[in-house]
Amino acid sequence: MKSSRRRSTSVARSSVKPFVQPSTALVGQPVVVRDSGHQTPALDRALAVLEFISGHPEGVTRQEIKEGLGFTNNLVFRLTRALLAHGYVEIQEPGRRLVLTRKMLAMSQPKRDERSLVQMAHEPMRWLRDFTGESAHVGVRVEQNCLVLDRVIGTQPYKCYVEAGTMGPLHAAAPGKVMLAWLPQKELDEFLADYPFRALTATTITSRRGFAEHLRLVRQRGYAMDLGETMEGHHCLGAPIFDANEIPIASLWITAPAPRLSEADGERLAPAVIRAAHMVTEVLR
Repeated sequence: MKSSRRRSTSVARSSVKPFVQPSTALVGQPVVVRDSGHQTPALDRALAVLEFISGHPEGVTRQEIKEGLGFTNNLVFRLTRALLAHGYVEIQEPGRRLVLTRKMLAMSQPKRDERSLVQMAHEPMRWLRDFTGESAHVGVRVEQNCLVLDRVIGTQPYKCYVEAGTMGPLHAAAPGKVMLAWLPQKELDEFLADYPFRALTATTITSRRGFAEHLRLVRQRGYAMDLGETMEGHHCLGAPIFDANEIPIASLWITAPAPRLSEADGERLAPAVIRAAHMVTEVLR
């Protein structure tokens, strides 16, 4: 998440990260080549390279990939050349560091009549941003994480937003909660059975039973809040986006500093967030 304060002659920014990368690509933790069991070693290695790069938003060099994964120079060169040719990574200067492109973001989102979810959500997000003054986001569930697809930056002098491509655990943020709360009960039970409830702050829910109770409250309200559960001092308010079968496939939410988005503020602004999410749902149906 990023925060910025506009001044009369310049813009001052400070970066914070309320979300973490997926468990297979955490910054500072090793990425390993996982054997799919289907005799596809080249694919397994290419996916390991993608996961390694995704865990380093600042970019990585081929040498760092070699050292991180234990590959030979020749293998790293061939795999990265292939990923460059297919448009999954690009070279960023200075330093010729490899970073992910937005191609996988485009592939991961639902589509309707040749329009992507981001395209369908853009106007509702702009409306929500203008109504609340806060940054609006749209994202989808990817395994045990929420993937931010796009955001519209708020109009407040001091603003909070999460960059597209950021991933974070579902249990600690409003978008993840609403994408789980409306799942069929059997599917939800199976999902929660193996879910790692890791504490990110003192207010993160870390009990499976407590989280299940919390999701029931989310469903009753029609929206979810994150009151500093991902990062202290940063709150978010989200609502679900449904497909034609009433399955939650995405979420739309706003983020703000804690003083601007208390639980009372969330109750006041929830109808607007729900309305914006419903706008996208109507286009998907």
